[in-house]
Amino acid sequence: MAESDPKRPPARGRRTRLGVVLVLGLGLLVAGGYLIVRFKTRPTYQGPARHVIVISLDTTRVDHLGCYGNARIRTPRLDALAAESILFADYMTVVPTTLASHTSLFTGRYPHTHGTPRNGFTVNDENVMLAEILYDAGFHTAGFLGSFALDSRFDFAQGFEHYDETFPRLVGQEGAVQNERPAAAVTDAVIAHLDQLGTPPNLFLFVHYFDPHVTYNPPAPYDTMYGPEASKKLPPLREIRQQLTRAAKPGSQTPAARAMAMRYAGEVSYMDEHVGRLIDDLRRRGILDDAIVIVTSDHGENLWDHPAYFNHGLTVYQSTVGAVCMIRLPGGKRGGTRVKELVASIDVLPTVLSFLGLPIPNGLDGETIDLTEDARPAPSRVRFAEASRPHDRLEAGVRWFNERKARCVRMGDWKYVRTPYAQTEELYNLAKDPLERRNLLTAPTAEITATAAELRRKLESWTRSASPLPTRFESSQREETLERLRSLGYAEQ
Repeated sequence: MAESDPKRPPARGRRTRLGVVLVLGLGLLVAGGYLIVRFKTRPTYQGPARHVIVISLDTTRVDHLGCYGNARIRTPRLDALAAESILFADYMTVVPTTLASHTSLFTGRYPHTHGTPRNGFTVNDENVMLAEILYDAGFHTAGFLGSFALDSRFDFAQGFEHYDETFPRLVGQEGAVQNERPAAAVTDAVIAHLDQLGTPPNLFLFVHYFDPHVTYNPPAPYDTMYGPEASKKLPPLREIRQQLTRAAKPGSQTPAARAMAMRYAGEVSYMDEHVGRLIDDLRRRGILDDAIVIVTSDHGENLWDHPAYFNHGLTVYQSTVGAVCMIRLPGGKRGGTRVKELVASIDVLPTVLSFLGLPIPNGLDGETIDLTEDARPAPSRVRFAEASRPHDRLEAGVRWFNERKARCVRMGDWKYVRTPYAQTEELYNLAKDPLERRNLLTAPTAEITATAAELRRKLESWTRSASPLPTRFESSQREETLERLRSLGYAEQ
């Protein structure tokens, strides 16, 4: 799809549709002249940060960054940014799939509230999204995508004036056609837009990198950065998954799986280079130190940790719901701070708005995290997550599309997992068992039984609270959508 018109107005309610009329009415204005007029006539936000930057690292495991403790995988640019940031050591996404996760990030709501269960569905335009809020406050809102999963046809672009969704059809490993663009092209597009635009008084910049998603195919020298075997011809990914399944023990590895994981790590390091280029450009323009910068991953990736190998969306184990989050305040204030308490993706929007001094919408599921110097440890939070797959066969006759899929509740070190379609339940103490290898319910003590009962009640209450806004599968171009989602690994059952 071609890049969205830079004059695109924001949308709330039916404003996306009304925007077509406005774009046509402004069609004779050149983009530069329009932006000059708009900067002079739009309100200018005055607050603790002139700019807001959100950098999304799709499918990035938290344990693949040096700043989170990995001494082997090279992420020097993200590590340097983390040293200037508040790092959230226990951060979780509330759904491990791209569109639903980003919608939670931008609304502060669980999927069963905002209504978008997974990729391919639309985002209800009654949601109040971060780009809309910042546009209303006077920000120029610009988004740059690495993947079709956030394409504007799914109505995720609400509030963006400039929405760059140009996806070259790239041939990846095993001949898979990816509807994405690499990190270098995403960063280039941001720089080109800022070159044309100049620095507005207030800028909201959303930059989405997709590289660590399957297929893992990093360019040189990242293709062999973690071992020469990564460059050799490997079995198809489905065969590697079958090999791990036959091993019948989560955590088992095969030579082919290790080589595939090297490619995944190479993608993370390649992406790190181009995030660094973006940061350098923002620093050079004087944007960085006047901005609040949020770097986060929408979800992780299950390698050989648990069944559904080299995949995500089917489970709610830490390998996929554990995620990256760091927030750099203007001037790098409080850089190097580590927050140990549990924080979730639904907490980002109210946290950013509170820091900016902007009104926080009603009906959010998340809460504000104090970013100030005198922040005190928060009481133990309870947070939930839900899987988005498998779908189709589980989505008939339910009031909420993810109702029969895996879900979990986190409270302190405890994590309770229930999978209705498989009729299973699990309990883990993450402090003692971070890899979730030992289900404590297989031999419960009285304490374990009581803890599981408490968490089960919380999860059941949360499940009953589901009140999703209406959504629909984007059917006007269904075959194209399915083809694209299959190529991105989302349409498998």
